[in-house]
Amino acid sequence: MSYDVPPPSGPPAQPPNSAGPSGNSFDPSSVDRRDWAILGIGFIVFIFSFFNYYKWDYSGFGIKLSKTWSAWHFDHGLFIAWLAMVLTVAGAAVLAVSLFSPAVQLPAPARQLSFLAFGAGFVLYVIAIFAHSDFGPGGGHDFSFWISLILSGVGAVVALMRAQQTNTALPGPLASLPRIGK
Repeated sequence: MSYDVPPPSGPPAQPPNSAGPSGNSFDPSSVDRRDWAILGIGFIVFIFSFFNYYKWDYSGFGIKLSKTWSAWHFDHGLFIAWLAMVLTVAGAAVLAVSLFSPAVQLPAPARQLSFLAFGAGFVLYVIAIFAHSDFGPGGGHDFSFWISLILSGVGAVVALMRAQQTNTALPGPLASLPRIGK
């Protein structure tokens, strides 16, 4: 004996990974390679924040001492480097939100916020070169700090390029910056 089961009422179920209710699905190939670069820079700066930002070495009188600090330490004036790292990562995060979740309303255009965050992060990294307390002759900035400084500068330039390519209005005197890239 067999029983006929009636089909369920309502709209048919969509298979996984298909277009959503709006008919849009995320296609990674639709994201510009410079946007991927911005996202990658933010991720790499975040990873490097856990490594040595500052170091201090002492060797004398038969004693060897060494101390390192990551971006997550706030003593000795290191807060500036931490804030620079946070702004750089936030610049990438804002762009990620706009790319992967376009329904989220941001307080300003995402590319404008991304450029401003990367630019402020870069400026703070430059200030951090001079602003930390004196570590003495055996101390200073370590490899993660310098890599993060360089990457935040590159991120600011790429974010500016993308803002200009997408005709995003920049605030105040930044609107008159010369166009870079294609």
